[in-house]
Amino acid sequence: MKGFPQVSDDNFPEIIREHEVVLMIFSSQDCGYCQLAKRNLREIIDQLSKLQVYECLISEVPEIREKYKITSVPVFKLFKEGKVVYTGFGVRESNDLYYQLSSFL
Repeated sequence: MKGFPQVSDDNFPEIIREHEVVLMIFSSQDCGYCQLAKRNLREIIDQLSKLQVYECLISEVPEIREKYKITSVPVFKLFKEGKVVYTGFGVRESNDLYYQLSSFL
């Protein structure tokens, strides 16, 4: 199963500027709920073609984790034109996630 591109503290700002709509998944490698959340996202990603998806491993992005106050995972943050327009916590069913995200596209 293909993973999402990962970001670092260094390239995070560039990615947010580079794309009009970006979904960041904040997760950790040993988080079972994170794996489930990513699987549910993969089920709908083809229907959200305008959306660029990246993963932030919280152990690898201390500055970003602090800036966006990420204290648990999984967390979804949707950026539109560089600003956070949606934050989702925990695991979402595929259909629920689709309707929440598609309203911003």
